[in-house]
Amino acid sequence: MTIHSLTASRLSAGYSDVEILHALDLAVPPGKITAVVGANACGKSTLLRTMSRLISPSQGHVLLDGKSIHRVPSRELARTLGLLPQSPIAPEGITVADLVSRGRHPHQSLFSRWTRKDDEAVESALTATKTVELAERPVDELSGGQRQRVWIAMALAQQTDVLLLDEPTTFLDINHQVEVLDLLTDLNHARGTTVVMVLHDLNLAARYADYLVAIAEGRVHVAGAPEDVLTEENVRQVFGLESRVITDPTSGRPIMLPIGRHRMAEGQDLKENRS
Repeated sequence: MTIHSLTASRLSAGYSDVEILHALDLAVPPGKITAVVGANACGKSTLLRTMSRLISPSQGHVLLDGKSIHRVPSRELARTLGLLPQSPIAPEGITVADLVSRGRHPHQSLFSRWTRKDDEAVESALTATKTVELAERPVDELSGGQRQRVWIAMALAQQTDVLLLDEPTTFLDINHQVEVLDLLTDLNHARGTTVVMVLHDLNLAARYADYLVAIAEGRVHVAGAPEDVLTEENVRQVFGLESRVITDPTSGRPIMLPIGRHRMAEGQDLKENRS
């Protein structure tokens, strides 16, 4: 395992004539788990797609070990940095085993053959994601949650030192969400894999990440340790939401409790009645 640095410097990017990211700076902590959070359409997915070279920046740079990722040969980049995009599409009729095996393609060359190491990587990925029993089934016959676990298995089979995941818990019930995040934590602890993931659940992000990045309007609003980022003021500024933040008695990490308009009104009525 090699620890790599991944940074964005004055990064601007978007789609057609619409700029989504605006001169964004971010240094991903190597060997740690980073969670990117923010309101819808703030630029979270665009950031991951640009940092993985799927989108070319209009300005600025993405640097891998101090070198522009656009200067890194494609196969070398794929052996170092893996991406699980949002809502990936599998080829029609492909089986689970075949899809997960595609994670090994960056490790193949024109003259190399499939090896026992490749078999072990695929088997390990299927086992870790509890998809072994699905191996021979076509991917397009699976439920949304099953498909998501299979895509995660493919990303794990790639065995990169840096792994970017855009909403990896999408379509999963809470039990499987926790299993996936536990799995990524195990991967980080065992191999030192640098993990960057977009999450919608602020409390899961704060619980599992070493480093939180809150994006607002295409810029990094605040970044740091979960207890420094997940505050009532930051939740208000980033999400436009009133909340209370307390300490999780189990993990010691912050927990955000949203306050809806009706609950705020009920609380005010109760306070007035008591007075």
